[in-house]
Amino acid sequence: MNISDNYMPVILDTILADTIVGCDLYIQNFVNGEIRYILYCNGTNTIRSEKIEELQKHKIEMLFIHKEDQNKYLKYVESSLKNIIRDNRINIIEKAQVVYQVAKNIMLDVFNDPRSGIHVYRAKNLIEATIDMIITNKNASLAIINILSFDYYTYSHSVNVAILGLLFSKYLGIKFEELNVLGTGLLFHDIGKTQIESEIINKKEKLNEKEFTRIKMHVELGANILTKVRDIDDVSLFPVRQHHEKCNGKGYPNRLQGDDIHKFGKIASIIDVYDALTTRRSYADAKKPFSALNIMKNEMEGSFDDELFTKFILFLGQRSEK
Repeated sequence: MNISDNYMPVILDTILADTIVGCDLYIQNFVNGEIRYILYCNGTNTIRSEKIEELQKHKIEMLFIHKEDQNKYLKYVESSLKNIIRDNRINIIEKAQVVYQVAKNIMLDVFNDPRSGIHVYRAKNLIEATIDMIITNKNASLAIINILSFDYYTYSHSVNVAILGLLFSKYLGIKFEELNVLGTGLLFHDIGKTQIESEIINKKEKLNEKEFTRIKMHVELGANILTKVRDIDDVSLFPVRQHHEKCNGKGYPNRLQGDDIHKFGKIASIIDVYDALTTRRSYADAKKPFSALNIMKNEMEGSFDDELFTKFILFLGQRSEK
């Protein structure tokens, strides 16, 4: 294995002066035509401002960490995420990548321990930071959409749904304070799947009737988890409870119809299906956006709110034109 396979780059500007990162930081160098990684700062030491200034003076924009230390680095970055988002030295693509990696890391922890109030608190801070990035960067939409994962895992799907849903909601003109509660609900919309047997969740073949009945329970199981967690707004539960409801009344768990479904539930339904179709599964290739929308329009007719679905198509079209 090439030595470089053991390391990964991190953006220098995500490292704050006079802080302890928690993992070793390396500089990449070339020695006799070979890549070498030289220890620059021990993970237990404070990285002083003069060391960062020295790197900046030499036009060094990236440091490197051991790949096995990625979780430590992401926990460090998470603590200063809002500062990173507001740092004009970091371009929007790099900000989007950092936010997305931190988001997936948080959701991995959430799905491993869904009842932890600490992880929920982290997730809510993430939503606030993501909204900040979306609001303050006019080019955020395209940058973020371009880094969404095309591989389907429950935790990455949850992140995709939250981010895409927030971008769409901003396009709809939903107010800032509402974006927070909506984003939280979108991020946790599938948390009930943590209570479903993994062999059902990961099954490659079509589910039988008994298995499908079981997996449908994730909606109420998720709502039950969140109602026991402090500081979750009741409005955040609409995307959780209603993301499988259909406007024609053929959804679950309550077969709600039309305006009986909350606007946030309708948004969650559209984004949930779209992301599922456009990400790669073990049993199905990812669909292209046009194909996914075509399936949603023709094969799922009546499932979605017509006005919102039309606006979603326009939203995606606006993104692709930039």
